Amino acid sequence: MISFGTKYWVIIILAVTIAAAGFALLLYFKNRDNKELTKTQVRILAALRFLSVFTIAFLLLSPFIRNLKKITKNPIIITAWDNSSSMVSTLDSIKTANEIKQVRDALSGNLESSYSIVEYSFGENTSVFKSLNFSEKKSDYSEVISSIANSHFNENIGAVIVAGDGIYNQGKNPVNLLNEINFPVYTIGFGDTTKIVDSRVQKIQVNRTSFSGNRFPVEIDVNFSKLKGKPLKLSVLQNGNELASVIVTPPNENYFYSTEFILEAGKPGLKHFSAIIEPVENERNTKNNSSGFVINVLENRQKILIISDGVHPDIGAIKNTLDLQKTYEVSVFTEEPYPTNISDYNLLILNQLPTSGKSVAKIIKDSETNRLPILFIVGNKTFLPQLNTLAQGATISPLAGSGEEAQATINPTYATFKLSEDFKELLPKFPPLQVAYADYELEPEFTPLFYQKILNIETAKPLIATGYKNGRKTGFIFGEGIWRWRLYDYYVNQSQVQFNELINQLVQYLALRENEDNFILEFEPVYAEIEDVIFSAELYNDAFERVTSEEINIEIKNTNDDIFDFTFDVRGEKYYLNAGHLPTGDYTFSANVTIGKETFNENGSFTVVAVNFEDVVTRANHNMLYQLAKQSGGQFYLPGEVNKLVSELKSSNQIKATSYFQEMVHEILNLRWLFFVMLLLLSMEWFLRKFWGIY
Repeated sequence: MISFGTKYWVIIILAVTIAAAGFALLLYFKNRDNKELTKTQVRILAALRFLSVFTIAFLLLSPFIRNLKKITKNPIIITAWDNSSSMVSTLDSIKTANEIKQVRDALSGNLESSYSIVEYSFGENTSVFKSLNFSEKKSDYSEVISSIANSHFNENIGAVIVAGDGIYNQGKNPVNLLNEINFPVYTIGFGDTTKIVDSRVQKIQVNRTSFSGNRFPVEIDVNFSKLKGKPLKLSVLQNGNELASVIVTPPNENYFYSTEFILEAGKPGLKHFSAIIEPVENERNTKNNSSGFVINVLENRQKILIISDGVHPDIGAIKNTLDLQKTYEVSVFTEEPYPTNISDYNLLILNQLPTSGKSVAKIIKDSETNRLPILFIVGNKTFLPQLNTLAQGATISPLAGSGEEAQATINPTYATFKLSEDFKELLPKFPPLQVAYADYELEPEFTPLFYQKILNIETAKPLIATGYKNGRKTGFIFGEGIWRWRLYDYYVNQSQVQFNELINQLVQYLALRENEDNFILEFEPVYAEIEDVIFSAELYNDAFERVTSEEINIEIKNTNDDIFDFTFDVRGEKYYLNAGHLPTGDYTFSANVTIGKETFNENGSFTVVAVNFEDVVTRANHNMLYQLAKQSGGQFYLPGEVNKLVSELKSSNQIKATSYFQEMVHEILNLRWLFFVMLLLLSMEWFLRKFWGIY
């Protein structure tokens, strides 16, 4: 169908026809020079001229041809292959690898003629398939589903085939993501599902930092399979020396056991420990019988200054807890005069200050000058308007009415430090604190550790929060009566272990001053081998203004004296460095920066530890694969049933090619054959004029 870009094309075509006919008429019928030609010759030449002029004028109107083209697309079959090391953790890993190759070849050979095949491999991350080497340290099945859904949005996905052992140790359960997809998932289950004799260290929870001379807790979770009645020894070792142990006798064939050891931190430095379960006869997988952990033991005795408006039981509870630690030296002042040289301290705790009669503006200013961390305990004597004026990171706006009681609920996203599961279980039972009836607003740099629960209603009001203010750590306890938590802990457990854990963790975090100068460097003492080693830094001039114009360099050295040099990037108001994945081992570093004529240095150490997530659980989880397939409308198959899978896909009424019509537009001016037509018309006219003697 020929169309034009104007609605008046009929009139224009008529005008073009008349113009072409008039031009031919004047040139041949009204021209006396053509009297020697016969009427037939004149008509032929006039017709050629009419056709050539009409065609040229017609093409100048940019006509185009419209037509509909039917396009058919084959459905897409997506295959995703588990590339984690647990896939070849069977007794005959070579046989398993060959079996996987045979299944993949069978699927490709039988399906590629009728479907568009797209392949992925997955482990820690999902990527376009290149090869299978089964070297991934983790398995994330949920990312496979999410990546496919996002990458192939609005495409004709006939089915997704997931081939793996069903063991996932990263991400969510993929069955919970099925509401995000609208295509069936077929699964192929590899691996051994036989329940075997096995004991494994499932999880270790420990804070990565401690102080020299302190004791620190480590919580170890262990699983036992088919070991009912068998006494087994769980030990914690350091450099081959046993530090603590316990004998565990599983009461059933599938037993979970959790225990806590209290260990001595010892001298400063990076300390490597390992939790080990003694192996038993016929235990196939002994790699998961041990797991290591590392802590960074810091030097220096921490000096804590507590200033309170009079004697208060909250101060007594905190001081009694800190006195149990060898590394804390606690000084308490309940009346003026207060210490003038607060730079000697590592942490300042202000209880119910400022009050209406006592201003702590000078103390706050001195703490800012010396970058001394502060913990505020807000009580009924605290003069909130003045506290707000001091701008320490929290604004409390009193409402009409007296105070109220608030219990604590934990913030699950708080990641600054960890609290044990035993503490988390006890926290909701603690007596309420007396808090101000007010609205609370935290600055973005602060994160609540606990929220207020008032009259059994969980609120977004913070109860305890920590963060950074003016380059120093700051904490808030927005209520008084924390001493009751200590008494309740003793009432329930005949000890204050859980209360002491909270206070020690909070004080340890705040009192740990990474450095005392204008150069603040942050890093983790322990990185997993699959993690990027990341540093961040802040730089301040003498006026305590952030600086990002200087260059920060860092030299990282391993135990073999190999040196890695890096330069930090600037991101916003902070410096950032991603050193990427580093081999396992201990590292030291030295970072330096020059501001004006002064050079600042930061030295430290960290370790990169091996991970064995794929060695912890090696028993295939076909139940998850079966649920994933069944609930998505697919089927579960074993490797030997790949032909059934192919037949199922080919016979499925839901997996069909899609057809649609696309309007095709072609400009007539672009048709090459028209050029030759024009050339032929003009050439014929020119030749006949010459042949018949008209020049």
